[in-house]
Amino acid sequence: MLVSTAILGICLLAAAENDGPVQFQAHRGGLKEAPENTLAAYRHAWAIPGAIPEVDVTTTLDGSMVCIHDDTPGRTTNAPAEFRKKRIAEIPLETLRSWDAGAWFDARFAGEKVPLLTEVFDEMKGRPERLAYLDLKDVSLAKLATLIADYGLRNQIIFVHGDPEMCKGLHVLFPGARTMTWISGKPERIRQRFAELAQTNFAGISQLQFHLPTLRTDPVIVYALDEAFLREAVAKTRAAGVELQLRPFDFDARSLDKLVKLGVRWFVADEPKRFAKALENAK
Repeated sequence: MLVSTAILGICLLAAAENDGPVQFQAHRGGLKEAPENTLAAYRHAWAIPGAIPEVDVTTTLDGSMVCIHDDTPGRTTNAPAEFRKKRIAEIPLETLRSWDAGAWFDARFAGEKVPLLTEVFDEMKGRPERLAYLDLKDVSLAKLATLIADYGLRNQIIFVHGDPEMCKGLHVLFPGARTMTWISGKPERIRQRFAELAQTNFAGISQLQFHLPTLRTDPVIVYALDEAFLREAVAKTRAAGVELQLRPFDFDARSLDKLVKLGVRWFVADEPKRFAKALENAK
C-alpha cells in the first residue's frame, strides 16, 4: 500500500511511465549528514521532502526502549572504556543517557543523547506527515504495541526486520502493519532470495529492499543488478501490492533517473540531503 501524497505532501520526481512520488528511507536518520540515531538526525531527515528516518530500537537493562544501532555504545557515544564494549541490555538508562552521542560526529552536535523511543514519538505525535521506520533489535513487542497505541502512531510506522518470518509475526500484534525486510549480498544471492520470496507472494511484506552494489562509477555509475532484473522485480512486487526499495551505495542524478524510469519509487540513503538534491537534478 503506497503512502498517500496527502500524508507526505511531497512529489519529488515522477516518471512518465508511472506517475507517483519518490520517497526514501534516511538510514539511521542520515548517518553521513548527522550523528546517527539522534533526535538531531531524525529532525534533519524530516526536514527533507520525501525522507523518512530509520530508527533502530533496543532495550536497556532497566527496560527502557532507546534508539541506537549497535549492541554496544562504544562507536557512537563517549562512553568510558569500561562501558564501550558492554551490551546496551547490560547498561541502565541513566548511565547510557549520561554520555554524549553527537560530538564524535561533529562538535556542532555536542550534547545529543541516545534518544528514548518516547522522545521520538513525541516528535511525531500530532504530525501525521512525520513517518518513521522502526528497525526492531531487542524490544518487547507487546510493550511497543501499547506505546504506539498510546501515541496514536499506528499509521506513521513502518516496521523493519531482517527476517521475513518476523514480518509475518508482526501482523499478529499490529494488524494491517506496514513491514519491510531486505536482501543484501552478491547479485546471485539477491536474485535467488527474491525468487524464493516471490514464491510466497511476499507474504507478510509491504516493502522489499535490495542492496544495490556498484560495478563501477567511471565514466558513469553501473550497478551490479541489471536493468532487466530490476524491471522484473518492479513488476512482480507491484503485482503483489509490494513496494520495491533500492539502496544504491553510489548515486548521482543520472543513475537515479534511470532507476526511477524503471518504476522504482522507494530508496534508501545515508545522505538524504544529497540524495534529495540528486533527485531534483534528475527531473
